[in-house]
Amino acid sequence: MGETYEVEFVEEDVTVQVPEHKSILDVAEEMGLQLPYRCRRGICGVCCAKREEGGEVDQTEGMFLAPSEQEDGYVLTCIGKPMSDLKIESNSNP
Repeated sequence: MGETYEVEFVEEDVTVQVPEHKSILDVAEEMGLQLPYRCRRGICGVCCAKREEGGEVDQTEGMFLAPSEQEDGYVLTCIGKPMSDLKIESNSNP
């Protein structure tokens, strides 16, 4: 069994517990949040969010974001798996 991290959705004022092996979007949906998405494969960018504070996200499966955009804190929630606690602002695009 792996780690579980707190992901806070700033605009929604909701914090969810996300296991390291699950995507942020999957758990958000399980908790009743309605976040934007389309492809679920990290290629369209509809699910893009931005990290507000620190935190690390594994999104190696995605192809939409450039490395510089990832460094700037952008996250694809459909494929992003937390590697630490984080705060994100949904509906953010680079």
